[in-house]
Amino acid sequence: MDTRHVEPPKAAEFFAGMGLVRMALTQAGYEVVFAHDISETKRRIYEANFGSDDFVRGDIKDLLGSQVPEVNLATASFPCTDLSLAGNRAGLDGAHSSMFREFNRILFEMGEHKPKTVLLENVVGLASSQDGADLAEAIASLNGLGYACDIVTVDARWFVAQSRPRVFVIATLTPITDFTSWYPSRLRPTWICKFREQHPELHMQAAHLPEPPQQHAHLAHYVEQLHPEHDTWWNGAKLEGFLGSLSFIQMERLDAMRRS
Repeated sequence: MDTRHVEPPKAAEFFAGMGLVRMALTQAGYEVVFAHDISETKRRIYEANFGSDDFVRGDIKDLLGSQVPEVNLATASFPCTDLSLAGNRAGLDGAHSSMFREFNRILFEMGEHKPKTVLLENVVGLASSQDGADLAEAIASLNGLGYACDIVTVDARWFVAQSRPRVFVIATLTPITDFTSWYPSRLRPTWICKFREQHPELHMQAAHLPEPPQQHAHLAHYVEQLHPEHDTWWNGAKLEGFLGSLSFIQMERLDAMRRS
């Protein structure tokens, strides 16, 4: 019997927030050994959930590749502020979403110690930002570091009663062997296939992935039934404050839902 201990693959989580990606990585068998974010509030939540050993708080502009431990996987849920359809649509040139370029710089500085796999996650608006030029830039920059890239979309509604579609770019230094052709599917809708056709200069690959599950639950299965007078409901002032924080696009969507 082989009794040798097998070390779990290690991961670094950039733009870590409160650690939601870490929860998924842990379930997948990874050991997160480095987490980075600029927010003090998110640091406190992260450390309350996972401890303080792995979290480094600070501006990613000040982080050097030499400060990141050697890992198998690096994830980056970089800011969506300038990519979201509800935002200013400044794209990767915006003050927030441009932090992807800092992440790419760190990968470059890691040199031969850069991770074999990189996972980017962002809103679907990344695909249409600057007419697709921002997504092309992100993939080209990873290509320049030696990575081949896949693109998939995943919607939270496939698993829970909430729709939150997201784009994932999966980049690997070693080309995948279990691949498939670029044809429309739930994971790779038509726009991804067209994007690939429009950018033959990019080094891309389509991994053979299982079909996502069908979710039949509805919000009513999860929401607690509260009396209309329950003190958990927002009062008028809190409701007005929330409505005042919405962008014009978000308010238009809310009005449309109300009318429906």
